[in-house]
Amino acid sequence: MTETTMLPDVEVVELDNGFKALLVERGPLPVVASLLWYRVGSRDERTGETGVSHFLEHMMFKGTERFAKGQIDLQTSKMGGSNNAFTDNDGTAYYFAMAADRWETALEIEASRMRDCLLDPHEFASEKNVVLEELAMGEDDPWRPLYQATESLLYQVHPYHHPVIGYRQDLERLSAQQMRDYYRRHYGPNRAFLVVVGNIDRARTAQRIRELFGPIPRVEERREPLAEPTPQGERRATLRTPHSVTRLCFGFPTCRMGERDDYALDVLAHDLGNSKNSRLYRRLVLKEELVTDVNVMNETRQEPGALFLLCELRDGVQPAKVEAIVREEIRAQIREGVAKKDLARILAQIKASFLFQDESVLDLAMKLGRFEAGTPGGYRTLATVLGTYDSLTQQELRAAAAKYFDFDRIAVVYGVPGKRDEAEAGEAKGEPAKAAKAGKRDSAESRSRKPAAKAPKKGEADAKAKAGKKQKAGKKSKQGKKGRGA
Repeated sequence: MTETTMLPDVEVVELDNGFKALLVERGPLPVVASLLWYRVGSRDERTGETGVSHFLEHMMFKGTERFAKGQIDLQTSKMGGSNNAFTDNDGTAYYFAMAADRWETALEIEASRMRDCLLDPHEFASEKNVVLEELAMGEDDPWRPLYQATESLLYQVHPYHHPVIGYRQDLERLSAQQMRDYYRRHYGPNRAFLVVVGNIDRARTAQRIRELFGPIPRVEERREPLAEPTPQGERRATLRTPHSVTRLCFGFPTCRMGERDDYALDVLAHDLGNSKNSRLYRRLVLKEELVTDVNVMNETRQEPGALFLLCELRDGVQPAKVEAIVREEIRAQIREGVAKKDLARILAQIKASFLFQDESVLDLAMKLGRFEAGTPGGYRTLATVLGTYDSLTQQELRAAAAKYFDFDRIAVVYGVPGKRDEAEAGEAKGEPAKAAKAGKRDSAESRSRKPAAKAPKKGEADAKAKAGKKQKAGKKSKQGKKGRGA
């Protein structure tokens, strides 16, 4: 039986300047969450300004013409609320959670910093050090450089090639004026939308939104990025890392968020490696004891995304042996599809995670925002999510696996122990070659964006699947997307 999802009662407010707000009245608790989502992310950055979106996110808390330095956090704290933000490839979002009798201050703050951030040069210089330190911390992470090297191999033309946090050289040279120009170019009402969920008076809220955001002028519309050409063969790289453990990352180019294949890929990712019942966990961890951890992430985005598969090897295990088994299991999935009993379990996990995202006002606001930003149908796509999962057939799953798990389009990166100055000696002994040109540029020295301490679980039960594709609500730092004070 196909399930449908009841949409929350959303009132849509649209202004002449292109600004849009989604209002959801929800009780009985006297709390409100607001989320201002800008359609501005690292994909909008030009050559030489990588990392400016994320850096600007930091600076948005450093004072506006109305709210002096420190006042945004201070007022939020005094009112017993919380605020935070995150930046990813496709967007930047700012959010507040407050008591219902005082939440409108969040609207005033957001309206002020949409066009009136101070971007003080002294604050800029100070915060640049914070961002560079965040980048350095990411370089020490065992997974981020590996993930980023794989990402850079997959995307060689599209701006998804570069990390959200940017390249160190760009950040070091970035000026306050460059940031100001970027801010003026991209931050405006027609490049943003607002989600408000909680114990609100919708008529009063709509009026207040018109008063605060209505007078703000439009900015230039978003430009389409260069499309990534179809890979003509597999791409490989090896990173020499300071860690004692060998790790692998595989990447396949896929589709856009919200497309039907996206749902199929969620199921396939679960079947491959997102639980102890998955193919790769049973084979690599339990049966052959070759790896200590395996994880698969279906990371679709507004532009065609990717599926990433990560493994952490046991001591002495040759990465080529693990890679061979990964390929065997993928071929088996293409041939056999997903077992009926496994499909029922996977769908139950996906649905549970998807529905749990309605528990709090902030989680629901994030879910609405993610769909509104990431799918052609916007938040209304939520009504079809569970039904789409239910309607997937075994034939579709096999077809999707065959379509996307194409080894002629794979990117493979080995992260092997050994400092860079030992790399040539290792190669002379027949060890894996040094990183290819594209991967080398994205090694620990120049990239910082993704997985944290271990192979990222990215949504764990896959309804990451739509509402949590890049970040879970309320987390201070999810996969390097939020740096403010990190």
